[in-house]
Amino acid sequence: MKKAKLAAIMIIISISLVGCNNSGVSNSGATNESTTNQNTTNQTETNSGITNNEVVGANKITIDQAKEIALNHAKLTAEQVSFIRTESEFDDGIEKYNIEFYYNNQKYDYDINAVNGQIIQYDLEGVINNSQNNLNSTANISIEQAKEIALNHANLTSNQVIFSRTELDYDNGIQKYEVEFYYNNREYSYEINANTGDILGYEQD
Repeated sequence: MKKAKLAAIMIIISISLVGCNNSGVSNSGATNESTTNQNTTNQTETNSGITNNEVVGANKITIDQAKEIALNHAKLTAEQVSFIRTESEFDDGIEKYNIEFYYNNQKYDYDINAVNGQIIQYDLEGVINNSQNNLNSTANISIEQAKEIALNHANLTSNQVIFSRTELDYDNGIQKYEVEFYYNNREYSYEINANTGDILGYEQD
C-alpha cells in the first residue's frame, strides 16, 4: 500500500515539473515574440522617417519652376523677357528664389517661396537707369546660353545640378554673367562674357 502511495506521489511530482518547464518555454516564446514585434515596430518607424525626408526633398520647387511661376503671374513667356537674376537665398529662415527680368522697358522682381511656390512679393518698375537697360538689350549671349557654357565646361548637365544664381552684371566695362550651381555638395561659380561667351573665371569650392 505504501509503495502504491509513493508511486502516485512521484507521478504527481513529475507531472508538476513537466508543467513548469512547458510554462517557462511558453513565456520565453512570448518574450521573443514581443522582442521581435518591438524590433519590427522600430524598423517601421525608421523606414517611415526616411520616406518623410524623401518627400520633403521632393516637394521643393526648382529654380526653373520658380521662373515659370513668375512668368505666369506676369502673363509673359520666356521668349518675351530677358532674365537678369535667378538666385536662391534665405530670408528670416525662409528659403526663396529671387527672380528678376526685363520686358518692354520695365523690370519685374519676384520673391518666390522655394518650398511651396507661393509668391512672397513682387515689384514692377520702369527702368530708370538707361545704361542698365542698354546693357541687357545688347548682350549677345542669353542667360540660358551662359548656363549651358558653364555646364559644358564642368562636364555636367542641367539635370545633375541645382542652380543657385544666374545674373547679368557689368564690371570694368565688360558685360558678364555670374553663374553659380551645386553638384555633389560642391559649389561651381562662373563668370562668362555676355558678348563673346568666353569664360572669364571659374571656381570650385
